[in-house]
Amino acid sequence: MELIIDFDNIKDPGKKEWLLRTLKLMGIGFQATEKPQTLAQYNEDLATGNAEIERGDFLSAEDLKIEARKW
Repeated sequence: MELIIDFDNIKDPGKKEWLLRTLKLMGIGFQATEKPQTLAQYNEDLATGNAEIERGDFLSAEDLKIEARKW
């Protein structure tokens, strides 16, 4: 039996990541049902991303490597 998960209803990225890792760790099969992103959602994501970059709220590749070593 395979779970069907609607990831669009999980608003907290941390919870979504935790769920994915847990399912994979336990070897539980799942199928994602994600709805296509609307143009308005896409534009909002772009604006949010640009604002984060302008604030300097991002990890460089080197910072990401250092963070990944902690895992």
